[in-house]
Amino acid sequence: MPFPHLNLVEVRHGPARLTGGGTANPRAQYNRENRPQHAANLLGEIGRISGRSKQAVAAREAQNLPPIPGGTPFLVQVSDGSVLEFLAAKLGLEVVAEYDDGFVVVAASDLDLTAFKDMVDAFTAETWGSGQTADVLDVFDDGTSRRRIEHVLSDSLLGRWPFAEADIFVLDVSIQTAGLAGTIATRPVNPHKNESPENFGARFAQWGAERDRMVEQWDARRMEREDALERLVRFYHGEFLSGFIDDAGQPTGPFVDFPDSFSARVKMSGKGFKDLVQNFPNLFEVTEPDDLPNADAAAGETPPERQFQLLPPTGDAPAVCVIDSGIQEAHVLLRTAIDNASSRSFLPDVADVADHVGPAGHGTRVAGAVLYPREIPAAGSSPATCWIQNARMLDDSCLIPARLYPPAILREIVAHFHGGAHQTRIFNHSVAANIPCRIRQRMSAWAAEIDLLSHEQGVLFIQAAGNIAGTSNVPGSPGVREHLQAGRAHPEYLFEPSSRIANPAQSLQALTVGSVALTTFADGSRQSLAAAEHPSAFSRAGFGMWDSIKPEVVELAGDYVRDGGNPPQLSCPPEVCPELVRSTLHAVGPGFARDAIGTSFAAPKVAHIAARIASMYPAQSSLLHRALVVHSARWPAWAENAPPTERLNILRTIGYGLPDIIRATDNTEHRVTLISNETYELGAGDAAIFSVPVPEEIRRPGLESIIRIDVTLSYSAQPRRTRRARTGYLSTWLDWISSRRGEREDEFRARAFVDAGERGDEEGAAILWQLASNRQHGVIRGVHRNGGTAQKDWAFLQSNEMPGTLCIAVRGHTGWASDTIDAKAKFALVVGFEAVAGDLPIYIPVRSEIEARAAIRARV
Repeated sequence: MPFPHLNLVEVRHGPARLTGGGTANPRAQYNRENRPQHAANLLGEIGRISGRSKQAVAAREAQNLPPIPGGTPFLVQVSDGSVLEFLAAKLGLEVVAEYDDGFVVVAASDLDLTAFKDMVDAFTAETWGSGQTADVLDVFDDGTSRRRIEHVLSDSLLGRWPFAEADIFVLDVSIQTAGLAGTIATRPVNPHKNESPENFGARFAQWGAERDRMVEQWDARRMEREDALERLVRFYHGEFLSGFIDDAGQPTGPFVDFPDSFSARVKMSGKGFKDLVQNFPNLFEVTEPDDLPNADAAAGETPPERQFQLLPPTGDAPAVCVIDSGIQEAHVLLRTAIDNASSRSFLPDVADVADHVGPAGHGTRVAGAVLYPREIPAAGSSPATCWIQNARMLDDSCLIPARLYPPAILREIVAHFHGGAHQTRIFNHSVAANIPCRIRQRMSAWAAEIDLLSHEQGVLFIQAAGNIAGTSNVPGSPGVREHLQAGRAHPEYLFEPSSRIANPAQSLQALTVGSVALTTFADGSRQSLAAAEHPSAFSRAGFGMWDSIKPEVVELAGDYVRDGGNPPQLSCPPEVCPELVRSTLHAVGPGFARDAIGTSFAAPKVAHIAARIASMYPAQSSLLHRALVVHSARWPAWAENAPPTERLNILRTIGYGLPDIIRATDNTEHRVTLISNETYELGAGDAAIFSVPVPEEIRRPGLESIIRIDVTLSYSAQPRRTRRARTGYLSTWLDWISSRRGEREDEFRARAFVDAGERGDEEGAAILWQLASNRQHGVIRGVHRNGGTAQKDWAFLQSNEMPGTLCIAVRGHTGWASDTIDAKAKFALVVGFEAVAGDLPIYIPVRSEIEARAAIRARV
């Protein structure tokens, strides 16, 4: 008997009841109590900035240097992010970027800083509306702008500052274009009390005209700053490396645009970069390109030949685009699944799409893992799960050439394949840097582009978490061997900052995949570092930006074996390696073997599951496909049985665990999964309630079966790079809350909505979730479930403790967008129950109760 997923229906939509707020900043409070002193400090720094700015403009003109629009840059420190609007609206400053510890880079086009000075005078006089001047804690100007430069440059570049003027650098630069100076007011939604339709229409039209004016202003500002950067780069005889040739054969511009900024890769002299860093007021980030490692590999034994025949996928099968080093498309184990017509090389001046990485390929192995996630069948035949598409991004050394700017290339890849015949929505990206990602400042341009494409195009990136090399001489990024030699055992070294997930695995919208070991290996003095289904020795760990759960899932992708030496020697015998397809282009050898390890080969195994889900739900969004992958994931038995004190580190290494294709697509008599049957949208301040009835026969007194409850929210929103907090990175951010044990549906509604009655007593018996919405309320302490855009949590209840209706409210919170109508987040929701011991029928009773309630609603 089939047990398909059931539909999860929204039962109420309305204004969310949200709580929050913070404590007053003590320095701001001191400033309010000592206004003359604070005003004098600010005016002194403002005067110095104004004088320096005028001198800099005059000197620039005298030296015939290219003009740079936007005024003068400087650094301020504020009490919290709520002050940013005040900086723009009242002080006449353009907010360029926000950093840690309340530091904000701003730009002033008025070199006299008149509005700033007037507000300080008003603050001294205690004039109404000037009070937030106390929250401007400090203003910095030291002539050389060293404090600002410390925030703009990456740590590695800061160690080389000031740049040697004759040296040539290739750097990625980011320029802000849409600060808070001039924001769009909230769109009028409803008429005021007693307002006529004519007046409301006029007010709405006025808002529309103002919105159009602001959009035009932002576009003009963007073009002005792009032109200014081009002039400066040309002046110093530099060049842009981030342009591209599109599908129509036309060159694209060198800039990658985000809602609030643009980024580019520039090759230029140190003298040119010094001018750019010191004087371009809207510059907020300069970083070096990420280096990329080769895949870890070891020679394996030749397996026997197999007689399996891969048949072509069905015509309507989904496609998985493999963004990698190319593919040996004629390989006997791949060729019938390759969509040759779409294949394309994105390497400059290289049309060849073959996999030339020695000795046995990389992209070919990845493509094989999409089709054969466990092993290649010994005999028989079956159709491929999906079409494989070939996007060659890595060169023969398995590296991204410096002339390729990853954000620009990903945009071109998505345009080519998503816009093609298969309208591809799954992109396997087994490409990552060889150093940990930065998590203290802002999302990288590479990761933010993945987030932007995912939201705007509705695609899903399956992203490898990155590898810790077997041995490494990269400063600040030791390899496994170096960790062991230094006395850091496995898995303890996985929690070192150097072992953090690699760029762009911190992308909130990507589904990031780590690795666990296939088996426990022991042979004399040789021993695998990880036991079966424990974190692989090379798999990078989380958390990601804003404590998001990264990696979300893991797959079986191998391990290292060490000997008894000191320092130890590492190897990868076939017993610890996954079975992978091998390229035979450049070396005689088998067409498949167990001879390579790495998270590169974990990611495509998850892409296989995503493709299977997409084939079952082709009309549903990628948000649901991602939700079902995450929802199906479970911890291995050793992790489920671990004490609470160890679970935080387990979460950092394996996320939500190993996904399962059966749980993702089917149910049993003892397990039921409910999915949202459409893509929903929420703006800030909105909430949507979904309910799952729990029949009396499941929760009747005396029953003590253990029920596992899983809830998974998958959402996307538009990203913005110039803000440091998640609440500023996303236009709208979402979270979810659940009903408590014994709480009636009407009581939960009053707790979730502002217009659903008075809130009841909140001291009820809350469900003890593993993570919870507060880092101190779950079983696992020190983290919460709200950091990412894939928010899963799970709990265990006795069946007689289950509520009559489990309600889930998804809530929208204010992000960077002021126009909450256009800035809505999209989401999908999955809820599941399972009798852990398989001792209580669940599926049929829940389905029958849903059908009965639907019949009652239809009659009303």
